[in-house]
Amino acid sequence: MIPRGLLYTEWKKNQWLFLLSGIFLIAANPFMVYNNYSTYQGCLNNQVLQDCEFTLSYTNGSLLSLSWVVSVVIAVCLLGLERTKGTMDALLSMPYSRGQIFQTKFWLGAAVIIVSQAIGYGAASLLISLLKPSHTYDFDHVSIGVIVISFMAYALLMAAGALTGHIFAQLLTAFTVTVLPFLLIGLPAANLEVVFDISVGNQFSFISSYIESRLFVFITPIGYVFNDWIRERDLVLIIPAVMSLVFYLIGYVSFLKHPNERNGRFFLWRKLDRPVQILVIVFAVMGFGLFGYGVTNTMFGYLAGMFFGAVIGFFITYFTVYRKTKHM
Repeated sequence: MIPRGLLYTEWKKNQWLFLLSGIFLIAANPFMVYNNYSTYQGCLNNQVLQDCEFTLSYTNGSLLSLSWVVSVVIAVCLLGLERTKGTMDALLSMPYSRGQIFQTKFWLGAAVIIVSQAIGYGAASLLISLLKPSHTYDFDHVSIGVIVISFMAYALLMAAGALTGHIFAQLLTAFTVTVLPFLLIGLPAANLEVVFDISVGNQFSFISSYIESRLFVFITPIGYVFNDWIRERDLVLIIPAVMSLVFYLIGYVSFLKHPNERNGRFFLWRKLDRPVQILVIVFAVMGFGLFGYGVTNTMFGYLAGMFFGAVIGFFITYFTVYRKTKHM
């Protein structure tokens, strides 16, 4: 149950953020329809041009493709900014449980994202019925898909914000998760190709196969930033929907169970520091090793890249994970 007082407090504190975000999300879809209609009218008014036709194609996504950016901004303001400014402690001291605080923040931001885009979808549908384009391509698939993907991005950033102590940590953690399947699958496989000389075809063939494989791309959240998902069946949207649920549960449990008094630290839960440091160093070793091999095409370049990767990975984790950031 979300307390009305807490809901009102969160709304008043972020009302301009919610209003501006809502206006953009509502206007994006109808604006795309109107923009195409204006282009069509300009074609009719130009005596030189012939064969003018009013069509709507959502294949490229256009302005709608940026909806996930709004989700990122909202999530960062609701958690990352408050932790960076040190105002989260005041919120936690209020007579509300941690579960109520997270639920209020999460679902208030989610409502702005989902309801605003749903209104925009309805307004665009009304415009289409009034303006009657000769052809409309992928309107429903893209409009609904953008809502799902925006919610996935929001849930991911909220989960990252529940785990971390400031904005930079929230954004870096979220970005790492968006490419994590590639880091866990693509990098080790490419290194095995180099070490055991089992590459088939071009250099680092597994990475190329990974990128070309629809399954691997669509289990990698960053793949939805691009528009390849539009050309797939509608069922592909089940994947980001399931991811959204997983991210929501991670965020809720993290906010509920992990300590919140370590403001300014990268991770709020101290036990995550060492495993994450090791993972970052391992990924840096593998990544720079591949880079060195790709540049020199020799095992010496591969080993040198691994050495520099280990050094760089260590310093990155030292100055991020283990260094406390001061409040703004």
